[in-house]
Amino acid sequence: MQSPAAPSNSSSAASPLAGLPPIPALDNTFGALLIGTFVGLIQYGWTAHQCYRYYRMYSADTWILKTLVTAVLVLETFHSVLCMHICYYYLTTNYFNPLALQKGVWSINLLGVITGAVIITSQSFFLRRVYLIGRKFRPLVAFAALLLIGELGFSTAVTIDTFLHPSLHTSDQAWMNSAGVGMAVLADTILTAALIFSLHRSRTGIQRTDSIIDLLIMYAINTGLVTGIMNMLSFVFALAMPNNLIYAGIVIVATKLYANSMMAVLNSRRSLATQGSGLAQSSYNMSAMQRHRTTAPERWNVPTEPPASHTVIDIKVTQETTRDPMSSMDAFELEESKYPGEAV
Repeated sequence: MQSPAAPSNSSSAASPLAGLPPIPALDNTFGALLIGTFVGLIQYGWTAHQCYRYYRMYSADTWILKTLVTAVLVLETFHSVLCMHICYYYLTTNYFNPLALQKGVWSINLLGVITGAVIITSQSFFLRRVYLIGRKFRPLVAFAALLLIGELGFSTAVTIDTFLHPSLHTSDQAWMNSAGVGMAVLADTILTAALIFSLHRSRTGIQRTDSIIDLLIMYAINTGLVTGIMNMLSFVFALAMPNNLIYAGIVIVATKLYANSMMAVLNSRRSLATQGSGLAQSSYNMSAMQRHRTTAPERWNVPTEPPASHTVIDIKVTQETTRDPMSSMDAFELEESKYPGEAV
């Protein structure tokens, strides 16, 4: 009778990898950062193209606005470089090195403060635009500015904490990130609501004028709503899942949206002027969004009363393009003249 076969050496020998620490799950940590980086790089391409179009189309803008656009582009470029370095360092350089996954590298440490800088730089454009609407909106602008400064402060605090404590992710960092994102959400809501309210009050009852105002309202809703939704998702995930990096991947996408929104508004001025080329007397300043009322001496090319012998009234409509020295943006003055008792 044959004795049972002895177990093979391959099955009895211990695995050479058994002594290594287990590799943590990467799906909800660096996998989320990788997906956020993929989407963010696509958005960065949009931002770079819009900046290129801006420099070609609006070369007459003052140096203040050009400096703002350049600062946003530089910060966005550095933000993209940080995201790429994070993915390469953790997923390529330290592949199969579990200990490296638990410590923060310089790029992921700097990501928070650069994110805050991108947001406050981009939102400064919208802050000033709402500031120029009128004095009654300035307390809201001041409050939104304080919120954005607070968001930058929390982002800076996260960066300092990551340099002081090598651990990749702690509970302190989670609540500071969620607090900063919550402030950004509230600031977005305030600015968007003020912008929509001012535009709605600028309606004149003239169909073509109101169609442009409706278009501007849609721009305001789209730019404020998308960033608000992304920030809200990041806020919820930071509170509900503080031990993973899903919220960080969403923040990467939300950060790119701020620059995209600012450049989309800047580059839309010429198309809005083209659409309003046949309008009459409703004045809309793209940066200040104020209504202007013409006084009697300003209604030039208009006779004091229409000739009684003619049934056809000749109305001359002029279109002027002026420069707003305060905002350094094109102000499109679209004027309409009405005779007494006549509707255009």
